[in-house]
Amino acid sequence: MSFWRILLHNIRRHKFSTVLALISITLGVGLLTAVVSFREQSHQHFMTEGVGVDAILGPKGSPLQIALNALYHLEEMPGKLKWSYYEKVCKDPLVVDAIPFVTGHSYAGFRVNAIDDRFLTSFEYKPGKRFSFNSDEGGQGRIFQTRNEAVAGWAVAKALNLHLGDTFNPVCGVHSGDPVHMQDKITFVGILAPTSTPHDRAIYIPLKTFYTLEGHGASVSAMATDLSQREISGAYIKLKHIRGGAMHPGVQNLKYEIDQSTEGQLVVPSEVVPRILDIIGWVDKVMFIVGILVTLLAIMFLFVVLITALREQRRELAMMRMLGANKRTVFGLIMSEAIFLSIAGTIIGVVFGHVLVSFGSHYVAVETGMQFTPDFITSADKWILPSIALMGTIAGLIPAIQAYKMSILRNLNITE
Repeated sequence: MSFWRILLHNIRRHKFSTVLALISITLGVGLLTAVVSFREQSHQHFMTEGVGVDAILGPKGSPLQIALNALYHLEEMPGKLKWSYYEKVCKDPLVVDAIPFVTGHSYAGFRVNAIDDRFLTSFEYKPGKRFSFNSDEGGQGRIFQTRNEAVAGWAVAKALNLHLGDTFNPVCGVHSGDPVHMQDKITFVGILAPTSTPHDRAIYIPLKTFYTLEGHGASVSAMATDLSQREISGAYIKLKHIRGGAMHPGVQNLKYEIDQSTEGQLVVPSEVVPRILDIIGWVDKVMFIVGILVTLLAIMFLFVVLITALREQRRELAMMRMLGANKRTVFGLIMSEAIFLSIAGTIIGVVFGHVLVSFGSHYVAVETGMQFTPDFITSADKWILPSIALMGTIAGLIPAIQAYKMSILRNLNITE
């Protein structure tokens, strides 16, 4: 009988414990792979999300709150910004473009943002990437043109099963129970092609529509035409860059001047977004540690399986030795079983981890608008197989040494 046939025979003989060992390794490796994939993809999304926005002009308050509201459609703006101050900032030679917006409304759990139409035509949500209504890319319809028209992000349209021509009444607020603008029926005339960003999770209406919604009162209605009274939530700012794509060195002076004023502040996403990662970072660290512990327990269980199998096979191994098998063959048999189970469990676990990402990505997209893919190659995919194979080798070393030192005569007398 060949070496490999003997190995498969030994594995089949204690198949129940072998399957449990494989499942344990698969679960540990799968959890590790999924956690690392979600962590690395989320970091990638967070760090690149604001690349289309050099800065956000917002009211005084928490910079993090402003970034979460403007980029991720979360939280609420801490206040309002005067239109006159927005226009003043726009005149600075370092400001290439500025797109004003107003937040604070919602529909069916999604934010309804009033925004300048340039956001849908010239705004780059990623370098060189603009919003599209092209049907070949997954979009439909067109940009809004009148007061009672709206455009839905791709994720909103999918979640609510929206079609062109559907109507809705915006909610004056972002919380359950907030009043509904019953007299304002707005029609969807466009659905944006997917962007894999949180912008997919919002509904967009013309900026002036916000000021003319029923129930806002005379002071807000006046802002539609009287720019001296108009207020906005903020503006997406495109700043001047120098050679190599670096931001102009004068931007820091502009930021200082705006921040020192009493009317607003300039929030730079690349400075604020890392704080988001610091806040949520403990979650994936805990999950990563749990995955490590599960994997270590799986390797310990593999060690127990090998020790138990060795005790059950002592007479067979002694007979193999008596029939001519040397110590190295017996040693290699135990080590090969440990390595085989480790590698098989790791490969299955990596596949299982990507399957977990595939299932979990749907819920992440619904909650955050970020599109995760199971095809993403993580750093774990590169180091986890050799690491688990090494740990499996270590787990099999003690049983293999025991088999190597095993006495032939003493073990031949063992009755099964």
